[in-house]
This record gives sequence, C-alpha cells and structure tokens, in this order.
Amino acid sequence: MSDTTSTDTTLTDTDSVDTTTTETPPALSQPIPPPTQPQQYRAIGLLWGKYTPSAEEINKGILLVADGTIVDAVVKGKVLGLVKSSIIDLEKEHLWVVYPKTPKEDSPIPLHVQIAGIWEPETLHPELEATDLLYKADEFSIQGEVVFQENQQGLVVVKIQRAALQPGDVPKYFKLKLLGYLPPKAAKNFWEFKVKRVGTDLVIQSAENIASLAPPSKPRGGHRPFKKNKGGYRPKDSASAKPFPKKGATQPPVLKKPQS
Repeated sequence: MSDTTSTDTTLTDTDSVDTTTTETPPALSQPIPPPTQPQQYRAIGLLWGKYTPSAEEINKGILLVADGTIVDAVVKGKVLGLVKSSIIDLEKEHLWVVYPKTPKEDSPIPLHVQIAGIWEPETLHPELEATDLLYKADEFSIQGEVVFQENQQGLVVVKIQRAALQPGDVPKYFKLKLLGYLPPKAAKNFWEFKVKRVGTDLVIQSAENIASLAPPSKPRGGHRPFKKNKGGYRPKDSASAKPFPKKGATQPPVLKKPQS
C-alpha cells in the first residue's frame, strides 16, 4: 500500500507493519472511513492527547490522553517525519489516528498504539472547537475473526490479519483483546465491532456477526455399513468354516488292547 497524505487536514501513514488488510487512509471528511468491504480486517481508532517521545528514541513514547490515561505509543512513516521536523507542535494536544494493539502480558502499560496520522480539521472547519474533537475521540472500529471468548469475565479475543507487504507473502496477524459479551459459539466467525476506550481497556459497544469462517464439514458416507448378527459374525460359506469345539467335560481316550 502506498502512503497518502491529506493536505492540511489529515496526515496518515499506511506503510507500517500494523496496518490491516486493504486499509485506506482517513478521508478529509472523516478520520475513520467506513470499511471498503464487509470482511475487511481492520483495527483503527482515535485518541485525543499529547504525545511525548522518550529521551532515547523520538519514535517511541507515550500518549497522555484527555482523561489522564497513559498509552504506550510508537510513531512511524510520514508522521515520524513530521514529528522530527517540528511541524507538529508536541506541546499541544491533537486528535491522533491510531492502530491499537494488545501488548505482552508483562508490559507495564496494557494498551499500545501505533500513531498512523493526525487529524486537523480546523483548516477546513474553523468553527469546530476542541470539545467537538473530543467527542470523536476514543472511538475504534475493529473487524476480524473471534478466536476466543470468555463470558464469565467478559473477554473477547479478535484476530486481525495484516496486509502482506509483498505479493506472495504469507499474511501475518496479531490478536486484540476486547472487553464485552458475545452470544455462545461466537468463535470462528468474522465480526464487526464498535469499540470505546475506557482507561486502557477497549470495551465493546456493539457487535455484528458478518460471516462464518469455519471450514465446511465433510459429508459422511462412502463406507460399507457394518452389520451385526446375533451370536457373532457368520461366514458366507458355512461349509468351509471350522466347527466350534463343544463346551463341557471331555472324555478320556479309550485305549484298545492289541490283538494277539
């Protein structure tokens, strides 16, 4: 997929490894466009906050979002170039387009995002205030295969398939944890989720089952049925069968006297 930069309003990068299959950059009119196809894998959302790079690497840092939650963040592609060139004022809060990811269990911050773009609609819509942008924040669009559900704890794991970088490459995937409840036997189905960030959790607001991904069951048949007869199996040619020995006490052999 190629990079696309929206002039003055939306700056996005889609070449990073966390992009999802056939994901397109946000359009000018909205930061998160609708899916281009029903079974499009995607995990994309919005966060309003301030990005602070680490002292060691400018492309790694944290997002301090509006409610004070700290989110682990990484910046790549064109957005990184904007950060390095100081075009983006990091002292201010922005509406960031991000790709969420569940980090390893030992991670000190339980939510990781890749910053894919920055949405600055005030150029085309100067009437919008910060409160209008805040209203759009913390919304995520998730589409993928449910591979695990635990209704007692309200846990759902969704597999998101990444886009192949080169033709013929085997697509890679990552798993994203969501909080919420689905009907029984939701696994092995492709689902569309509307998700809201609450703290460092991604909470399901609505879900729709798009299609089943389970392989079709193989038709049974083609085998000769096994016939059972009372008393065991009887050979076709009973004359050639050896007789069964009779049960019970056996008589000792009778010895004949030799004739003189």
